[in-house]
Amino acid sequence: MLSLPSFDNQRLIFHSARQTLRKAEMARVAVREWLNQHDCELEEWKSKKASELGISISRLEQKLLAAAQHQAITSKGENNSNPDEDSA
Repeated sequence: MLSLPSFDNQRLIFHSARQTLRKAEMARVAVREWLNQHDCELEEWKSKKASELGISISRLEQKLLAAAQHQAITSKGENNSNPDEDSA
């Protein structure tokens, strides 16, 4: 049986997770709308940048994806190695 403080903590954790999921979904929808509105501009930018670099658009997209994944991993590693910074 759960004690009352333990139950309250679990309830707060659940509520926080649910709010986080809602915020993430709202952000996903907003980003999707923005991408749809600016699709032509993004395609022009990709074409121009690929031309400047002398590579294909698909290769540029691969490089961008790899850079984003590397940045996410690096960011996650920094957050895990410095847990005190989050609470400060």
